Amino acid sequence: MAINVLGRRYKKGFIGLALFSPYLILAIIFWCIPFVWSFVLSVQKWNMMSPPSFVGARNFISIFSDKLFYISLRNTFQFIAVFIPLSITVSIAISWMIYKIRVGASFFLISFLLPYVTAGVAYAVIFNRLFAHDGVVNVILRSFDISIPFFTDPRIAMSSIAILVVWKIMGYYALIFYAGLQAIPNSIYDAALIDGASGTQTFFKITIPMLNSSFVTILIFAVGLSVNIFTEPFLITEGGPFLSTHTFVFWTYKTAFELFKTGKASAIAIVTSVISFGLVLIVRKIVEKEVRV
Repeated sequence: MAINVLGRRYKKGFIGLALFSPYLILAIIFWCIPFVWSFVLSVQKWNMMSPPSFVGARNFISIFSDKLFYISLRNTFQFIAVFIPLSITVSIAISWMIYKIRVGASFFLISFLLPYVTAGVAYAVIFNRLFAHDGVVNVILRSFDISIPFFTDPRIAMSSIAILVVWKIMGYYALIFYAGLQAIPNSIYDAALIDGASGTQTFFKITIPMLNSSFVTILIFAVGLSVNIFTEPFLITEGGPFLSTHTFVFWTYKTAFELFKTGKASAIAIVTSVISFGLVLIVRKIVEKEVRV
């Protein structure tokens, strides 16, 4: 009897391992090996042509003594300050609207998801032309004696990029919120209605707390996106004006492929990962709560 039980457990374990192995293999090839290789490069000086030489922690020391680190950190937090509150507000509004409409929900979800599946290069180029000094938006604004230097004013360039990314990502975040809304039992809303709760009270006292797991998921995605933003600053502003849109990934790219300092670029990538991971831990510590139905 015991042998049969052990045999069944072994068979189930083998099936589980077989189903899991493709993901495990891909993770090892495309994540573990590159990460180890990046760490190996981070302690060396290598220009991709001459043989590498070991320099220890010198690359990491040079990062923290470089003003570009603090500029990139400042720009990242400026992006976060605009992107995360705005993206969450817009996406939860969209998901709530679709949830209440119900009829044609799939159509509206797909419509809002279209920007997310649009190639980053394509929409960055289009928006660059739309919001340029002589673009369509400013041409319309000039009829009201208004002109906004969206990507040429250092004070608002990063915020303008953040708003652009909100447009792209809001449909994906709304889909996550919509799934969370559908998971909330209707009996809770019925009980609140019987107790005389208003729509506003129901939304803030029931809906928002019950969406905690959705909030945590979206915040983790948003933090990762914010720290690793690259396509938009690279294509629209090239890190300018006056380094106001200079980011960590942009710095990594410039260091590796223009200055050919591969070791320092790898060190920047590792520091960027540590910052991203640290922010995710802080978000989970502050926001994540156990919600009981």
